[in-house]
Order: sequence, then C-alpha cells, then structure tokens
Amino acid sequence: MESVVNIVSRIIGYVLFVPFICFYSYVLGPVLKAVLIPGGLVVLALIMGPAKAWRVWKAANG
Repeated sequence: MESVVNIVSRIIGYVLFVPFICFYSYVLGPVLKAVLIPGGLVVLALIMGPAKAWRVWKAANG
C-alpha cells in the first residue's frame, strides 16, 4: 500500500503537469513558432547576404 505522502505527491504532480502541457501545446508552442521561425530566417538571410537570400527565397516560392 502506498503511503499518504506518495499519493499526495502524485496528485500534486498531476495538478502541475497537466495544465503546463496544455499551456505549452496550445499557447506557448504557437507563440514560439511565430517568433523563432521568422527570426531564424532573418539570421540565415544575414549570413547569406541580402541578394542571395532574396534569390533563394524567390526560387523556393516558385
């Protein structure tokens, strides 16, 4: 039989874990994607140079 401390710690763990997963999946995940993907493309364009980055972008979009 599990002790009361183990049962209470599991309940607290689930109470903290489930809302965090929901928050990350539905709020934080899309926000991070909206910030990190364009930022990464800008850094890549700075590394490649503006003219080459624009040529690659136009070629990728058809």
